[in-house]
Amino acid sequence: MNTGIVVSNLSCAVISAKWALDLGFSQIRQIIFLIGGLLFGPIMLLILYVFLINKAKKEGQSGGKAF
Repeated sequence: MNTGIVVSNLSCAVISAKWALDLGFSQIRQIIFLIGGLLFGPIMLLILYVFLINKAKKEGQSGGKAF
């Protein structure tokens, strides 16, 4: 049971750091999101997903369009 939690939080941490890199955050903020992903898992992914949607909306990309 604990192994599953550790693996899922580790996956969330790696994805959080990657998304922070894609958003152009500094290395310090990337490390903060990595640690946050380790501790809080999917909550950090949700926060970064909102950042990605807002960035796409500002740039006029298809990911920012709702309808």
